Amino acid sequence: MKVMRNLRNSDLRIRDIRKLIGYKSYNITWDKGCDETSEWVIASVENQKYFERLTNWLGSKKISPENEALLVVGSWASIERIHWINILESPINYFGKGLFHLYDLDLNWVIEIHQEIARFGRYRNN
Repeated sequence: MKVMRNLRNSDLRIRDIRKLIGYKSYNITWDKGCDETSEWVIASVENQKYFERLTNWLGSKKISPENEALLVVGSWASIERIHWINILESPINYFGKGLFHLYDLDLNWVIEIHQEIARFGRYRNN
């Protein structure tokens, strides 16, 4: 029996992806957010000040622009593979539009977005 360890297989069914992500979610360490009590940060593109904070926050994650990820919009209504460079170059296309999750295909990291707040986590024990 082959054990799934990542999201690289393009033939994975949604239920398999959800099961793997759910199983691995217990091994996430969330980065510090706005203060010591929360991992959440403001992820807004509504004005230049917030836009710059968001782009600085994204850049601080030190992820290779070529890194591939699975973008899950809403409650699994839309799933697509993208590269990290897409997020870096056009955050306005993703942020401020509601709920989405971005999962590294190798399950090294995850970003969760809820309206205009976000959190970034890294998976332990890969």
